[in-house]
Amino acid sequence: MKNVKIVVSFILMSWCALLTSCNDNGEQFDSIKQLNKEVAAIDSYISTSFLQAIKDPSGIRMIITHLGTGLPAQATYTVDVDYIGTLFSNGSIFDQGNTKGLVTNYIQGWQIALTSLPEGSEATLFIPSGYAYGNVAKNTIPANSTLVFDIKINDVIPSATQLQKLGSDTVAIDQYLQTKSINAIKDRTGIRYAITTMGSGPMPGWYDKLTLRYTFRILTNDASAIGPFDRTPSESFYSRAIDYVQGIGIGLQKLPEGSKATLYIPSGLGFGTTDARDSNGTLVIPANSNLIVDIELTEVQ
Repeated sequence: MKNVKIVVSFILMSWCALLTSCNDNGEQFDSIKQLNKEVAAIDSYISTSFLQAIKDPSGIRMIITHLGTGLPAQATYTVDVDYIGTLFSNGSIFDQGNTKGLVTNYIQGWQIALTSLPEGSEATLFIPSGYAYGNVAKNTIPANSTLVFDIKINDVIPSATQLQKLGSDTVAIDQYLQTKSINAIKDRTGIRYAITTMGSGPMPGWYDKLTLRYTFRILTNDASAIGPFDRTPSESFYSRAIDYVQGIGIGLQKLPEGSKATLYIPSGLGFGTTDARDSNGTLVIPANSNLIVDIELTEVQ
């Protein structure tokens, strides 16, 4: 089951493509070597500066100075962001101002950050060159430049169509719950959840690594379960609330360690307009499906 952000897979494929490219001298450019070099330099700076950073498996690092209370953007959302961009190498400013646009219109490093930081957040982003402009110079930015951005996410804006779909989905979920006589808590985001076992451990945040088990059902076909899926943190998948579809990420933060619950998730907070397929490419969850997720949170790191 594909449960990590689509953009991460796209970025990894982009790096593989860069691996065979050449530099200005006609020599083969090793993007993996370049990435490892830049990430090591970023991590060394963060460590020697005694800073606390959120790490992403891509190599991007985020120092959050203010954690917003809204939701992170999705790839199809519009964002309003204040920013200052500097070169990691010497701290010189290459751009600053305000921007408003679709998440997918920005460099890949921004796409990862904007879908990982809640609305209202302020943070410093360290972006390796492969997630920015790679081994090609861009205006005053030299080739292979690690970029640093101080950003403030002012607004995260779904489209009118997405908001309308969210409204109709929550109506369908509430009707289902009423028909089944299920007493579920209504969350302002649109998800509904019923805790069947209340744990006594710590409550997770967006970035805590988690061990959990879950199964999917589709609201319109609740007798057929997909799963179970067991997730534990690894080097390639950190298994944080932010790494799952947004509805699961929201729901996990309602559950203390040791809890069991059922989440009812509108399609836009699930897989949205994208089909979910298994590792063999078989369709398991059609696009625009409202989800029922039975979940057990066993450990919060």
